[in-house]
Amino acid sequence: MKYWMLSLSCFTLLPFTHLMASSATGSAAAADALFREGIAYCNQASRLSRTDSKQARQQFERYQTHLERAQAIDASLLENNAFIQREHKRCALIEDNIARAEAMPVVEQSLAQCAAAQAALDAGQLAKASTSLKRFQTLRDEALAVTPTVLRVGSVAVRMRVCDRLVEKIALAESARQIAAQTVGRARGHFNKAMASCEVGQGMLNSQGPTTDTLRALESVVNQVETHTRRGQALLDAMSAREAAAKLDSVSGRLHSCQQALSLAATAIQQHLEQQEEQAAHTAAAASGAAQPTASPASVLQGQEISQIVEAEL
Repeated sequence: MKYWMLSLSCFTLLPFTHLMASSATGSAAAADALFREGIAYCNQASRLSRTDSKQARQQFERYQTHLERAQAIDASLLENNAFIQREHKRCALIEDNIARAEAMPVVEQSLAQCAAAQAALDAGQLAKASTSLKRFQTLRDEALAVTPTVLRVGSVAVRMRVCDRLVEKIALAESARQIAAQTVGRARGHFNKAMASCEVGQGMLNSQGPTTDTLRALESVVNQVETHTRRGQALLDAMSAREAAAKLDSVSGRLHSCQQALSLAATAIQQHLEQQEEQAAHTAAAASGAAQPTASPASVLQGQEISQIVEAEL
């Protein structure tokens, strides 16, 4: 009796097992058929990807819809069927091609900004170069967000690397410009100090007579002017002649004129003092009974005349 009931149970389950197997087979067949319908849209997307990326994307989305519906019917669709696995990988590559086609206009825009940055850098327009480079970077990131596979295109990868190096070039150029600006500032400071000393010398000539003390003070001022000028010029010598000329031609020109005027004034005072000494010697000799030469009126140089020499030079 026991064995009879067990046999009866087995015979009772057989129809249900057969029904489940038939259902699974039917689901797999339905999923396979649905996927194969989708392949036609994948193929159409492949043909359109070279000419119309928008239409290609629409066709590929229809393939995706068929794939998702097929997987909903049979979750193991991509695991057990070699044909479906192979076709799915092929369609994934087609999607990459479509994405690259969609990204390429943005890539070209980014490379155009890179070229503009290079042209601006060559022209010395660092602010413009930096702005164009930032636009390049923004557009490049947008293209890579669509698909990083754009870098698989050989020519694009090479041009992108050139543009990436441009970042360093612009940074170095900006650093060099900052250093140049600092150098010009330091040189300008020395020239301004020299000019201030020169103006002190001019004030001395206007307020003091042509005495030995005036000459000594003036010679000290001239030395100060020469020291500051030499230090400023040494800084400029480290820069290009064009940069130095553009930045400091005006102040260096005025300073040179002032230096010349002070030197002439110092020479005039020296000659004046020598003439005074000579005249004093003649006067002493005359007092001792020696012959007294007649002094030339033009040989005596007054402080006001020295000031006029300085003003004429400036």
